[in-house]
Amino acid sequence: MPKETALDEGPFISVIIPVWNSPALIAKCLAAVGSQTYPRERFEVLVVDNASTDGTADIARSFPFVTVLCEPTPGSYCARNRGLAAARGDYVAFTDADCIPDRVWLAAAARAARQHPEAAILAGQIEMFRADSTDNGICEKYESAFDFDQATHARNGLCVTANWVSPRRTLLDLGGFRQDLKSGGDWDLSRRIRASGRPIVYVPEMRVGHPTRGSLAKLMAKLRRTTGGKWQSNRSRWRFLSCCAALLRGSAKRVKSAAADKRFSFADRVKIIGVVLTLLAIGMFELVRLACGAEPKRA
Repeated sequence: MPKETALDEGPFISVIIPVWNSPALIAKCLAAVGSQTYPRERFEVLVVDNASTDGTADIARSFPFVTVLCEPTPGSYCARNRGLAAARGDYVAFTDADCIPDRVWLAAAARAARQHPEAAILAGQIEMFRADSTDNGICEKYESAFDFDQATHARNGLCVTANWVSPRRTLLDLGGFRQDLKSGGDWDLSRRIRASGRPIVYVPEMRVGHPTRGSLAKLMAKLRRTTGGKWQSNRSRWRFLSCCAALLRGSAKRVKSAAADKRFSFADRVKIIGVVLTLLAIGMFELVRLACGAEPKRA
C-alpha cells in the first residue's frame, strides 16, 4: 500500500507499556487502551513485563489484543527499548502501567502526526486524578503544583514517557533510551532529540490520566528513584556536590513557587513548603547513600 494512503487512514501505532509487579494497575490501563476510538487494525499493544514476580504478565495476556514481551534486566528504559525493538508501527506511543489513556488518545496522536510530520515527539497532556480515597490532600496539591506539566516540558525541549508519541525510526536512529538509568531516561532522550534539531510538539488533545502520589511515602519513593537517575546521569568529577547543589536549587525554586501560588490557601502553602523541605532532607540522605556506593533504587 502506498505510504500516502496509509497516512490518510492513520499511521500504524505501536503502544508500548512497561510494567513491573502491578497486576491491578495494568488491568485498568489495558482496559482504557482497549476502548480507544482509533481503528483497532491501526495499532498494536506491547506490554513489556520487566521481571515481575507476581501475576502481572498473566493479567496482561488475558487481554486478547495484547502481546506480552519479557525483559529480565531491571529498569523501565530497558523494557521500553525491548518494546521499541519489537514494534511494527510507523509511530510508537509510550504510557505507564498506572496511567489511564483517554478514549481519543491515539486518534488525537494520529491527527497530530499528520499535522506535524516534522515532530520528533508529540508530548500529550497529563491529567492528575485521585486513585485512592485515603490519599493525603496536601501531597496531591504538591504534585499538582510541581509535577507532569507537559506544556512546560515541551517548551523546554523535554517530555515524560507517561504520554509520549514519536516516529519509531527517529528513536531507533538515536539508539533509544539509556538502559543504565533507573530514572530520567525520558529527559535524556528528549535532550538528544532536541540536540538533533527536531521539534517536540505539545498536543493538549492527546490526554492521559496519571494517579497522584497521595502520600508522603509515595513522594519519597519517587524522589529516591529520580535522585538515583540524576546521580547516574552526572559524570562530573564533583558529582556529589553537583547533585547536592541541583537538589538545593530545585527545592529553593519550589519553596518560592509554593509561597506565591494563589491557588492554595496560606495554610496549604505552608504545608506544601513543609513537604518540599522534607523531601529535600530525604534527597540529601539518598545522595549520601549513593556516594557511599549504594545502588540507585528502582522504585
